Amino acid sequence: MSDGVIKLDPSTLTPGSWPQEGIMRIVLISDTHMQHRKLVMPEGDLLIHAGDFTNMGRKTDIKDFDDWLRGLDYRHKIVVVGNHDTKTDILAIHKAVGTETALENATVLKNETVDIEGLTVFGSPYTLDPFGIDWWAHKADSEEEMEQHMNNMQEGVDIVVTHSPPHGIGDINHIKSHCGSKAVRQSVEKGNPAVFGHIHEGRGLYHSK
Repeated sequence: MSDGVIKLDPSTLTPGSWPQEGIMRIVLISDTHMQHRKLVMPEGDLLIHAGDFTNMGRKTDIKDFDDWLRGLDYRHKIVVVGNHDTKTDILAIHKAVGTETALENATVLKNETVDIEGLTVFGSPYTLDPFGIDWWAHKADSEEEMEQHMNNMQEGVDIVVTHSPPHGIGDINHIKSHCGSKAVRQSVEKGNPAVFGHIHEGRGLYHSK
């Protein structure tokens, strides 16, 4: 765990009452990998999915996820796609076959910011690919490239959504390697609450000391 950051026990947290005027309840999920129809979704106003809703990014799987999104009762839905969501990225569709498949039932953020009832949310799908995998969607080859993507984030953003974890926070995989991005870490250290996924072993809730 990075210095200055602790992992919280969700069972110790008490959610406030909802619905109530002036309060937006945000539901956060990530890395559902085609298990979305098995989820029991809590009520809320805004749903954020931080990527990898499929396993290999096939068109039929993307459409199934999109159909599921359509049936969810949230006023707003935001998705940042992940590296497994191959056919959302033309550069990852190898053998020059097929076209990108878009989600129609959510706002998809690719180095963009959206305003949701006065709440500004920036999203970026890019992750570092240390393996050189051809189907890896929205890959970045270096921290310099990650920094270029994160530089699209404007000042004063309320929430940062990335598929990549920040370096040192929820980014240690099963072989104890750090998989997060230093560029993402620099962005969220500005005080922006961050939502991310990618490394399943790092799931949880983290807070600065």
